[in-house]
Amino acid sequence: MKLETERFWLNRYNPETDLLEHQVMYQSEAVRLPLGWTDPPDLSLMTRRYVDRAERWEAHTPGSGTFTIRWKDSGRLAGIILLKALPFGDDTFSEHIEIGWHLAEPDWGKGVATEAASKVMSYGFEHLNLPAVWAIAATDNYRSHRVMERIGLRFTEETDRYYGETGVLYGLLREEYFSANREPV
Repeated sequence: MKLETERFWLNRYNPETDLLEHQVMYQSEAVRLPLGWTDPPDLSLMTRRYVDRAERWEAHTPGSGTFTIRWKDSGRLAGIILLKALPFGDDTFSEHIEIGWHLAEPDWGKGVATEAASKVMSYGFEHLNLPAVWAIAATDNYRSHRVMERIGLRFTEETDRYYGETGVLYGLLREEYFSANREPV
């Protein structure tokens, strides 16, 4: 599956071709800290976690998973975007589907997350027929809060139900998406 925006190709994540470049993003402390990670993840651990989680996400919601965000002009990885089951703190899944993004620090402030998330959210509603899309971020991750608002999600609550820590939850129902954008396909 390949999605396209004005500036990016969004492809299904492939650990064989994407993992090394993906891991480089996490060398930046600024990228890791909003995710609650103090140290860069180990490559072999990332591989095992990704493969296990990707299989579980796909089983939970066929068509969901991780997508790379690559600049059309250079092919360089700008980040990843996730559309997947939102986990509770114990890594079991809720019924909610989450959209999330991790961006390479040089690409911050360029509208990457907004452009890619808008496209992946459309894919979720229009092709996966999701009933809602949710996003969660740390309470002080104001950059992500702004992206959530720009793609049409609305603040729902502050909660500690997901990921085992407190965050702000935003969401958008399918009906709200289509009334704001267009009729269902």
